[in-house]
Amino acid sequence: MTKENQAAETSWESQVSTKTLDIMLRFLRRLPKIWIAKQSAKKLRKRMPEYEEELKLPESEEIFSWVSGICQTPHRRPGTPEGHKAEHWVAGMLKELGLENVKMDPIPITVWSAKEWSLAVGGRRIPSFFVVNTAFTKVGGVTAPLVYVKKGTYKNFSNTDVTGKIVVADVTFPYIPTGAVFRLLQSLGASYIISDPAHSLTMRTGQYLNFVRENFIGGATAADAPSNDVYWGAYRRGAKAICLILKDQPSNSNSHYGPYDGIMKPIPGLWIGKYDGIELRERAKEGVTATLTLQGEMVPGTMHNVWGILPGKSEEVVMVTSHHDAPFQGAVEDGAGVAQVLAQIKVWASIPREKRARTLIFVVGAGHFYGFQGGIFFAREHMDWMKKVKMLITLEHLGAKEVVEKNREYMETNRPALTVMFTSNEPLAIATVINALKKKPAKMTVPIPSDLFAPVPISDAAGYVIEAGVPVISWIGCPYYLLDENDTLKMVAKEELRPICETVTELIKPYMSFKK
Repeated sequence: MTKENQAAETSWESQVSTKTLDIMLRFLRRLPKIWIAKQSAKKLRKRMPEYEEELKLPESEEIFSWVSGICQTPHRRPGTPEGHKAEHWVAGMLKELGLENVKMDPIPITVWSAKEWSLAVGGRRIPSFFVVNTAFTKVGGVTAPLVYVKKGTYKNFSNTDVTGKIVVADVTFPYIPTGAVFRLLQSLGASYIISDPAHSLTMRTGQYLNFVRENFIGGATAADAPSNDVYWGAYRRGAKAICLILKDQPSNSNSHYGPYDGIMKPIPGLWIGKYDGIELRERAKEGVTATLTLQGEMVPGTMHNVWGILPGKSEEVVMVTSHHDAPFQGAVEDGAGVAQVLAQIKVWASIPREKRARTLIFVVGAGHFYGFQGGIFFAREHMDWMKKVKMLITLEHLGAKEVVEKNREYMETNRPALTVMFTSNEPLAIATVINALKKKPAKMTVPIPSDLFAPVPISDAAGYVIEAGVPVISWIGCPYYLLDENDTLKMVAKEELRPICETVTELIKPYMSFKK
């Protein structure tokens, strides 16, 4: 291993963050409620009605054609022409597959678009990528000395003068030893079920949550940001700009799209890859002068939730959702989720209304990459429907290939990426998930309480749950390339799409069944 690799990598044991321990402690305190819900679910499973009608499911090739269909542009960022093209494509597909009264609900936003960005240090250009929704520079950029502040804690800033300088800092991700955690939960009787037919989850399996920036979470402003927020710490202390090193991102990728909270920020920022960050860190310690440029525009615009209804025998509702926006080509994030929503429309639209016990509402939402505003907006605007929702099922990043780092790049492992099902801790939701995974096991899938990591699921379900408090089964994949430019069509495991559709169908069947 080279010295650079030694500097950039740490041992497995040291990667377990305090965030992991906090999660586990919170979980252990709630064990009694989980045990009670599991026992009730066990009894309920025996009484749940079976759906007796034969259903026709699309094949993997057709589902993949829908993934390809939405991925016709380099990105689908909210409010952009590319985003609008995707919205109209989705609306056309919803109509083609048989939904009634397909609607496109407009949501006003500020459309932030970067055009050019660069970082020059001592005459050398260091590869970089914009931090979304940060301030633009003038044409010549910002020229100032670099200063390194480690993770940008209160103590780090207290010992360093950053006024008028370009701050360089490390952004870290929490590391979850998923294999050990899931086996522990299983031994405690706290796991709903583990679906791992290939026995891929081992005690050494682990995962960085690279959508959780420990010291730059997002969703904050200068007035309410926590003291350990490196971006707002730099701004409060008079920094001119900031460069953020993706210290824990596997590979040297710098195209990280986050935080995507929709909050416009006052100083320009750039992301730097893990290995390029080694050099930048050293130059910053020397106080070398650099020029940071970020050019673009902010204009008023709109994005659209696209949705439609498949009526059933009652007005009680099952909602099935994903989101159409994506920071890059977005084959996995979230072309794969949209395609699975379309697959369920085809499944359930192929049978007569009288054979659906409940109404289905399908939402392909906007603004996942704008503070989850699509779900929030839909729930507020359609609270009449939300009050009738018996289950919200969200589908994201399903059929993703797992990758690991090799030679500073992503390498496929020939396994699917880990997925979790954020599941409400209530008997019907738990019983539904257990039954579905027993009938149609999914690879590398672990249902967990919907509020394990945060008060609401860390998924596109968040906005709906925040506003309406609906029960949820939120199935979401966790590959490392979700937020970067490597999320292309080649990352979709085509052969897994039909089996995933089968499992999703099993999640919906109990709600379409008639009680005897």
